[in-house]
Amino acid sequence: MANFFTTAKYRPHSRKDHRYEIPKLHLKIADQEFDTYDWSLGGFRIDDYKGRPPVGELVTISQMAYAPDTTADVHATAVVTRILLGKNQVAFAFNKLDDKSFDLLEVASMRRLSQLADR
Repeated sequence: MANFFTTAKYRPHSRKDHRYEIPKLHLKIADQEFDTYDWSLGGFRIDDYKGRPPVGELVTISQMAYAPDTTADVHATAVVTRILLGKNQVAFAFNKLDDKSFDLLEVASMRRLSQLADR
């Protein structure tokens, strides 16, 4: 008897951290800057870009911000986890977060609540 399992849109998410669309994160990966589609303490999605490393490769994040006045120099790494060709996006999972980047993500998640309350 064959074994089957459900994939893609029919399978529920098994992610540990819920992803947020707001506030947008601004990240500097290598020498390129990106705004996220969504993010969490576990990872993020951005536009695909020229010179993108393949799935499984580490990238270095040197700056993070959730607003223009919150830019911080960080030492974080992330792994390319998925390439979403139809959407022209790349998904990453954080590999290591230094204290600054972790604190910035926590504050950004709290700021999200205040932005939702203002709507």
